[in-house]
Amino acid sequence: MRYSLKKKSGFSLVELAVVMAIIGIVGLFVWRWVASTREPMQRPAMLRQLGEAQAAVEGFVLAHHRLPCPSANTGGSEACGDATAVRLPWRSLGLSSNFGQFHYGVNRGAGLDLAAAPAAAVSPDLNIDFTGMPVIPTYPTFSPPIAASATVTAAAARAQAAITAASARRAVVNGLDWCRVLRSFAANSAVAGTLTAGNVSDSMPVAYVLVHPGENNQFDGNNAVGASATWRFDFPGRPQDANYDDLTLAVGPADLDARIGCVGRLSEMQATAQGAYAAYDSARVMQEYWSLRVFDITAAESAVQSAESGVATAALALAVATASGVISIASAANSEGVTAFVVGIAAANLVVAIAQTVYAAKALDEAKAALQVAKEKQAATDAYAAQIYDTFTQTLANATKLDVKGLNP
Repeated sequence: MRYSLKKKSGFSLVELAVVMAIIGIVGLFVWRWVASTREPMQRPAMLRQLGEAQAAVEGFVLAHHRLPCPSANTGGSEACGDATAVRLPWRSLGLSSNFGQFHYGVNRGAGLDLAAAPAAAVSPDLNIDFTGMPVIPTYPTFSPPIAASATVTAAAARAQAAITAASARRAVVNGLDWCRVLRSFAANSAVAGTLTAGNVSDSMPVAYVLVHPGENNQFDGNNAVGASATWRFDFPGRPQDANYDDLTLAVGPADLDARIGCVGRLSEMQATAQGAYAAYDSARVMQEYWSLRVFDITAAESAVQSAESGVATAALALAVATASGVISIASAANSEGVTAFVVGIAAANLVVAIAQTVYAAKALDEAKAALQVAKEKQAATDAYAAQIYDTFTQTLANATKLDVKGLNP
């Protein structure tokens, strides 16, 4: 009898089990590898989002001179009147709705509310009123009237225009005013309602906080609990574990001060304003000096007038002495005869009168020369006054430009 063996195709159950076991082991390794690589792939994206949100928040300051208020929900609009709001106002910041998952906190401490429009406290004159600068006076009682030259008058008008422009900036709010609030917060953060990051036992005041909920899209730790009035965010460097994967970015007042550029801009404004102060003081001193030069002219003109009167008086005395001498001699000749004594007296009177006339003429020449010198000094003072006014105008105009610029590039 012949037997024929028919070869079967395919895997046996044992072979199939071995293949499935191998696939399972490989699949387990692949799953673990994917799971281990998911967090490093997502963390850079979350950090990029934090960076974008930070740039948007700080850019908001340049446009609005304050930090944004939180949003009450994921709708993304500011809710400045809602004390419980703790969401990032992505719509107000011009971001996408992907940022609606962020928590956001901003310091709203009493008197140091960084999300409120600041008072107009910084202006080119730093609240020093330049409008009291007196105008250069005229002296119309003299002929011609003593007045400043057209050059000085024009320079004084430019200075007054600069004062008007600087004064108009007093009521205008800009980023420099907000910087002043921020610096006040940095110097005195122990006020009611101060925003902090940390925990009950250890915390630090911050200007604002951004929190990403992490891979699980849920806020953990202190980022998930607390009422608005006592809201406390976790430290940015809190270690992550199975129960905490949030990413926190907290910016303190000093750090924000440097990032926004408050230090440099306020210092530049202060230096320029101080320059305007110095120029203002110089202008006031110059005005007093100008008045003294005018007084010299008035005194010299009075001296000329006195000298002219002296000349006239001396001339009259000379005429009287001459006439008196002639009359005395004639009278003596008709009565007792001319004597040496009479002639001597007449001659002495005549000599005195001539000397007085000469002295008066000399005094008049000296008075006229002094008047000319006084006028030359006053003319030189006019040129100096115009220069001082223009220096003041330039420094105050520079301060005004810095105030208009504010924090903008």
